[in-house]
Amino acid sequence: MVPRRQVVGAWLLLAGFSSLWLGVAWDGQWHVDVGPDTFFTAPHLMFYFGTSLIGLTSLAVVLKSQRDMGPALRVFGLRTPLPFLVGGLGAAGHLLYGATDLWWHTVYGFDILEDTPSHLSLSIAMQVQAIAVIMAFAALRTTTSGRWGLAAAGALNVAAASILLDGTLLGIDLTVLAGGAIAAWTLSAIAGTTRTARWVLAVGLVFIAVQAATYFFPLLATELYADGIGQPIRDYALGLPVVALAMPAVFPIVAAIVAAAIELLRRRDLAPITAMTVVGAGVGLMAALYMSFLEPDAGPLLNIPAITAMGALGGRFGWQCAALMRRLGSREAVVV
Repeated sequence: MVPRRQVVGAWLLLAGFSSLWLGVAWDGQWHVDVGPDTFFTAPHLMFYFGTSLIGLTSLAVVLKSQRDMGPALRVFGLRTPLPFLVGGLGAAGHLLYGATDLWWHTVYGFDILEDTPSHLSLSIAMQVQAIAVIMAFAALRTTTSGRWGLAAAGALNVAAASILLDGTLLGIDLTVLAGGAIAAWTLSAIAGTTRTARWVLAVGLVFIAVQAATYFFPLLATELYADGIGQPIRDYALGLPVVALAMPAVFPIVAAIVAAAIELLRRRDLAPITAMTVVGAGVGLMAALYMSFLEPDAGPLLNIPAITAMGALGGRFGWQCAALMRRLGSREAVVV
């Protein structure tokens, strides 16, 4: 049985990451529609509040776990539930890179480019925290509420992946490469953790809600905050939700297709690891085709095979991770 503190901790991690994600979306909107900022503007404070909540929750759960019995992972002599170790490390990294971002703002003022070293590091730390939330709810998979939390964590993980990387390398679109691989990993991991395609479909449904919140909240918050502090909206601001538009709108359809494919492959009695590799390749292929439709000049001869291959690896690795995550929350979960 999972201790109550880990149940409460999982929901606090989800709340923290939701604040983190919406704060990042708000910050992106602020840069586009208004521009000037400091480290202490409200969007920054919102996402640092989210990551602080993740870090403090992880620390509290670790400290409260010291009198538990049974096997456990030990780090520096402390009993450490694995999801909260990962969450704590991700939050610590995020706050550390936040200090770098403070230095950047102090030296250069407001950001001109998105691809600053501090922003890239913050994006990687954010993805680590998203994985921690998935792990925390994997331990709660035996309850309906826990599975809905897992679906929400998966949807947020895919959302965060849409802004993880930017630009191209050797003609390959890094945004779609990372997003396709992480989407394949997420769907495969949730299918493997829950052992049912139904919750893969649930990830797609929750993603619709995440995208809606990411669409409406930053626009409204930016307008209200700018009015409140006397900052004018730029004359050429389009009023479009920049982060929400970067999210893959086709993902709910992809999740539905994956759910159907999993059911079909299960009936054919295909080995699960092979099935999820095939499914992951399908996710990568759909991501590449979607990109080619939106950007016909993106070089499909390079992008389609590369993104498909990364999707296959993501699907295979997701199933392998699911085998480990299914042990979370049990007395045999972690080796001393």
